[in-house]
Amino acid sequence: MYVALNISSQNIKILSLKGRRVITWASADLTGEPVRDGLIMQPQAVGEAINSLFKSTGIPKKNIISSIAGLSFTYRFISLPRMKTSLLEEAILRAAKKEISLPLDELYVSWQLIRSKGEEQEFFIIGVPRNQVDAIVQTLKIADIEPYLMDLRPLALARTANRSDAIVVNMEPDCFDIVFITKGLPTVIHSITPRSEGASLEDNIRRLADELTKTAAFYQSNHPEIQLDGNLPLLLTGQLAAEVVVNGLLQSEIDYPIERLIPAVEYPDSLPITSYATSIGLAIKRTPLKQPARGEDNHFSDININILEGKYRKPKAKPIAARYLFLGAFLVAAVGLLFPLYQARSGVATENRILEENLNNVSRELNLATLINEETVKTEDTIRQITAATEALKVANINILGSRGIFNTEIQQVTGVLPLKTSFTSIEIVKDSIIIKGETESVFTVIEYAMALEAEGIFTNVRIRELDETLISIPGTEESESTPPQVSVITFEIVAQLVKP
Repeated sequence: MYVALNISSQNIKILSLKGRRVITWASADLTGEPVRDGLIMQPQAVGEAINSLFKSTGIPKKNIISSIAGLSFTYRFISLPRMKTSLLEEAILRAAKKEISLPLDELYVSWQLIRSKGEEQEFFIIGVPRNQVDAIVQTLKIADIEPYLMDLRPLALARTANRSDAIVVNMEPDCFDIVFITKGLPTVIHSITPRSEGASLEDNIRRLADELTKTAAFYQSNHPEIQLDGNLPLLLTGQLAAEVVVNGLLQSEIDYPIERLIPAVEYPDSLPITSYATSIGLAIKRTPLKQPARGEDNHFSDININILEGKYRKPKAKPIAARYLFLGAFLVAAVGLLFPLYQARSGVATENRILEENLNNVSRELNLATLINEETVKTEDTIRQITAATEALKVANINILGSRGIFNTEIQQVTGVLPLKTSFTSIEIVKDSIIIKGETESVFTVIEYAMALEAEGIFTNVRIRELDETLISIPGTEESESTPPQVSVITFEIVAQLVKP
């Protein structure tokens, strides 16, 4: 039997599953604000609430698969050449360091082989902030639960859906999860926080619809060979999806046909399935997926990754080469044989030291005269080098001043179409291209900016080379929490190829 533990800012949900049949489920509300944006601020309070919930239900604290709403993450799909298993970990971490802009020592990195083709292997790599994972582990220990498996909610939802092509949306009061499944693989996973202060349900549904449109555009721009079908079903679930009005409001904003997410497990009619779809996806993490019926064209490749592997993975010790072992044995034997000779040599060395001191006194004056002559030569060489460098700087200055006006028009175009709430961190001109780095509030603002640059007509090619999401603490608050509030910031890098004259 496996047990799902789903933590959010408002409540805790547990669900036990035996085989493919739901046995027990329960939930408990959290008071105050012990969880915020995927970070457990009060591990003691949350741990005690989890412990009480398990005691009240009688569910055993074994094989617990946990997840938390709003958990930050960054992921990549990378390809590597086929290699020995002993070399794979180092190669993956090197690739992650190159592809992920955040420092790896701040993340727990996990990966899974997706497919092999010829001499290449494709991997899914994910990095999760260490402080968020550590807080969950600390909470589990307070609840007297041995950490077992930990998963992302979007990946659990994709597992619940078990579709080859679909969009899965999970609407909870504190988090909206979005998953695009294409050709049987979760290719885009995304989580957003709905607006709370002064925002109505209609406002958040419009924001969700806007995110779906932008996510589809982002996926299409990066996978032009795959066309998203307008009839692609949108599988809707979550606590808010239980409200009758939600389905109609969302359908009026999007073209995708909306369907209810129905898990392929046995469950009682009394189970509020929309509220426990994520929990079911967690609970079946170690259960074989249901195979499609004969003749049914539906295949799904599960990304079944354990985030805790990144926390508990131990660095592999590099084996000592045999040649170094033989060399060490040889050195030990040589020392044993040469020690008597060393003692005899020590006596002779004392006498030689006295003679060397006398020779040094005589040589010192000669060396002083030689040094004075060498310094004179060096000074002349330095003067010649400074003169040559000065001439080179003059030539370089002339070249720079001569070409400084070439890029005025391009720079004006780059800054002129900059979206609101977007700022540059650097603009670099390299040969016939401009590299733009900056920060903004949404990945889709980056897409809009790239499309605006391309529409200007002065660039032959505009592409997004790097796109990451990170959390930035807000300084200067007077709140009593141990961790200051954080906001999500999207960092990007765009390369714009200039039109050759």
